[in-house]
Amino acid sequence: MRTGLALGSRAFDMLAVAVIGCAYTVTIFVARDDTNLGAAIVGGIANTVPVILFGGLVRRLVIEKLVGRGAVRQTLGHAVLCTAFSVLSFWVLIILLGMANDASPFAFEVKPFGKGSAWQLLENATTYAVIAALSYLQAWRPVPNAKWATGELEVTLPAPPSDREVPRKRQASRHFIRSGEDILPVDVSRVVCITGADDYSDVATLDRNNLVRMTLAEFEKTLDTALFVRVHRSSIVNVDLIERAEPAGGGRMLLHMANGQTIQSSRDLQQRHRPSPSNGKG
Repeated sequence: MRTGLALGSRAFDMLAVAVIGCAYTVTIFVARDDTNLGAAIVGGIANTVPVILFGGLVRRLVIEKLVGRGAVRQTLGHAVLCTAFSVLSFWVLIILLGMANDASPFAFEVKPFGKGSAWQLLENATTYAVIAALSYLQAWRPVPNAKWATGELEVTLPAPPSDREVPRKRQASRHFIRSGEDILPVDVSRVVCITGADDYSDVATLDRNNLVRMTLAEFEKTLDTALFVRVHRSSIVNVDLIERAEPAGGGRMLLHMANGQTIQSSRDLQQRHRPSPSNGKG
């Protein structure tokens, strides 16, 4: 079952933005005696917009470029990202406040950084630190029963027992895919489809593709058969991420996936997954 407020989900992002906006609004309203509620709301929105503009980009760069890398690369990367995020957020804030005060967004005065500017930059750096920390939590959620497999790290979780079925083999809930010198985490629930070619498999997630040195048959053994279905001799799809299906003629179907990809199923897919009629009488 998917968690609606999981790290990285749209619901979590919307809640985080709402909390940040409310926090800024309340802080401005309480800290400044000359500010009414309307002005505090405008200030809260102006401070939140840079987080919306740059927060998602920061999270993606941290997860894809920094998580799991060497200490020097992570340190330098965070220094560059934090500086860029803080300065760009401050610049956007100046423009938004200028627009709110009926000033032109294309003609505003830039003054040397004073005490107020330094405090704002510190707030932006703190916001960056929170985003980076959440990014690490999203990429490295602790899961039990980790074991090394050939060429990658496979993490398995026990399937919940059922009263009416034989306990199934524990399936991988997370893969660590080798990409050159690095090993990248891939959440199996975000895998849209897997296509095989010779000794390699192309793993398509909701936001990227990864080439893995692993045959499709080997990959299929690590997946939950209740979630992943082999629809073609060279394709496996996540049934939860099929947006729609349409007939393609000759008993085949076109599966439109959540990442925009279209997969053609084999002729016998419907026959293999059609419920068997009841043999009972009366």
